[in-house]
Amino acid sequence: MKQRLKRIGNKMGMTVVIAAAMFVVMDIAFPVKPDIEYGQLIRAEDGTVLHAFLTSDEQWRMKANLNEITPELKKAIVYKEDKYFYYHPGINVPAIFRAVFNNVIKQKRTSGASTITMQVARMLAPKRRTYFNKVIEMFRAFQLELHYTKDEVLQMYLNLVPYGSNIQGVKAAAILYFNKLPEQLSLSEITALSIIPNRPTTMVLGKNNDRIVKDRNKWLMRFNKDGVFPESNIVDAINEPLNAVRFDAPKAVPQFARRMHTQYPGQPEVYTTIDKRVQSEAEEIVNEYMMALRLKNIHNCAVLIIDNKTREVKTYIGSPDFFDNEHNGQVDGVASPRSPGSTLKPILYAVCADKGIVTPKTIIADVPINMDGYMPENYDLTFRGNVTAEDALKNSLNIPAVKLINETGTDMFIKTLSLGGVSSIWNNRRSFGLSLILGGCTIRLDELTGMYASLANDGVYEPLRWTTDTAKHTGLSRKPVRLFSSSAAYMITSIISDLYRPDLPNLFDNAKDIPKVAWKTGTSYGRKDAWSIGYNKNYTIGVWVGNFDGTGVPELNGAGIATPLLFRIFNTVYKERSQDWLVQPENVGFRYVCKETGRIPEVYCTETVMDYFIPGVSDNRHCDHLKKVCLSPKEDVSYCTNCMPRSGYKVKTYPNISAELTAFYEQQHIPYTKVPEHNPLCSRVFEGVAPYITSLTNNSTYIITDKGKQQLQLQCTAANDVKTVYWYINDKFYKSTAVGERTLFCPETPNVKISCADDKGRNVDIRINVEFI
Repeated sequence: MKQRLKRIGNKMGMTVVIAAAMFVVMDIAFPVKPDIEYGQLIRAEDGTVLHAFLTSDEQWRMKANLNEITPELKKAIVYKEDKYFYYHPGINVPAIFRAVFNNVIKQKRTSGASTITMQVARMLAPKRRTYFNKVIEMFRAFQLELHYTKDEVLQMYLNLVPYGSNIQGVKAAAILYFNKLPEQLSLSEITALSIIPNRPTTMVLGKNNDRIVKDRNKWLMRFNKDGVFPESNIVDAINEPLNAVRFDAPKAVPQFARRMHTQYPGQPEVYTTIDKRVQSEAEEIVNEYMMALRLKNIHNCAVLIIDNKTREVKTYIGSPDFFDNEHNGQVDGVASPRSPGSTLKPILYAVCADKGIVTPKTIIADVPINMDGYMPENYDLTFRGNVTAEDALKNSLNIPAVKLINETGTDMFIKTLSLGGVSSIWNNRRSFGLSLILGGCTIRLDELTGMYASLANDGVYEPLRWTTDTAKHTGLSRKPVRLFSSSAAYMITSIISDLYRPDLPNLFDNAKDIPKVAWKTGTSYGRKDAWSIGYNKNYTIGVWVGNFDGTGVPELNGAGIATPLLFRIFNTVYKERSQDWLVQPENVGFRYVCKETGRIPEVYCTETVMDYFIPGVSDNRHCDHLKKVCLSPKEDVSYCTNCMPRSGYKVKTYPNISAELTAFYEQQHIPYTKVPEHNPLCSRVFEGVAPYITSLTNNSTYIITDKGKQQLQLQCTAANDVKTVYWYINDKFYKSTAVGERTLFCPETPNVKISCADDKGRNVDIRINVEFI
């Protein structure tokens, strides 16, 4: 007998070893791959679900994380579905024998044998209910138990369990039926959800609530009988009404959600930096504001709010109404490139301040210019003569801005924009010229607002943070980049925070509730885009208003349309109205400068003003707005050192006016003090600025349709001491004119050399091509 038992034991042991070996081989050959696709959830910084996406198979399947599965949910599900879940290896052998006995001997099914693990195996790979497929489920259950913890298996079950229609998983059911997250469910709601999977088609939440309540209460009584939950909790759960209805899936911040969905594909949940309260308040302001604008045929706008300290995006409004198909409401206005108008000017002035080109009181001539054929104009089509840099920026004058970008170089300015995250301009950098600074480019609202946030952060740029998981954020591997010095940033901020400026909205002229912000407006050519970007110490807000289809509107402009919305958002969303302001850096100095030039005063400078400057960087040249001239006794002839007589002359001071300003005064008939004509007997050729031909552009081609009759214009600017200029065509004298006087000539050859000499012997040449048609 002992020998027989020993042989049986050996056979059984051998069988177990062989079975184990076969299982290992099969496990390697056919590994379990629970690759579950989840519909992505976009969540606010407080965890609120903002937006939910369907899976590719059109299912509402949302991943419940382990920390969202409460002990009450675990107990309820395990008690109802698989009491021995934590004790068996994936299959419940006694339950299987009982089920086989009932199915074979009694010819009826009185109880099931599927464990939670086996149900997970079936839901991962659904198949027809056959005995062979049941064996496969058992094998897969063993695999799941081998490779995953019990809690992980339970998590898979709770994420896959059906709840009717296209809803799968506890999390989806909690959100779509109770408008709650799993960890917020009550015991009553947990029990209701635990009984649905057995009959998902006949027990539909929102439709069969009365029937569900009856079954729920039966199970609650069973819980009470077996002491699963405290009796007091059971009583409360039984008395709790079932208020389950089918809610719409969360669809807030649709453009932002789509952006995150694209940026983080396959990630079940994206925890963003969106502040739900601020987002909601900003949306209400935008919706109310846009109701009035629609009467003016203005239908779209976009808003972005950035926390300056963290660079987190707190509000993202891509359009006022995502479902407004008539006006392209699904376009994302935050990420759409548009012409920025004048909004890049503060960035340019900051760059120029760091190069020592300007300080707030630097004088720039706002007069007509011609830069290789490019002749910009101001917004109001007027010119103001000499203006300070701060007035030029506050008034958003175009001529000074074009001069500054020409002096600093478009390549350097584009590089600064690129370092500040403006990729849309860098990618097309070779196609831009001087018009870039006036809106001759396209830029996105998020790029522009991020650049302004750098002004609020002492000139340092950091990529925007869209999610709380900064390690996974695209671009955050980049270190902070200093775009301009803290001194330059502070000087620009002090200029564009001044309230005495033309782009202050009319409604706010005498208002006491104007927010303490620095801001700049912009209006694109054709009045298609209105911008207003503002910041204080804590936040930067970008606003764009217009029409996504590019329709221009006469009333559309940054000051009158975009800025009122900017101010409302600042005043409403951030009610505390903090008086904290940007602190003046230690390396910003003060000095007195001459009011006429913005330079260090000389002894003859009678009017001085206080000005910011950057020690060791800002221009240290002395003022030269006056010059001494030697005159004849009658003051009708001026002398130079070459022709000045030994005696019998007098010295007098005259304004040192530039050639371009002289030409402007002449064209506008503005009186100014002129230097008398130079001694006609003097043979000296003077150094200095040669005449500048303004009517024609060097190396340009001009089309003539009527040879011999059609004429081209000749005009130039010259220095203040020049009275007469002499024109030469192909090195042959043509005629003499006064400075600024217009004259015409008929080109006769395809290649024309044009020369202009002043009465001081200074000369300039240009060449043009003529195409005769």
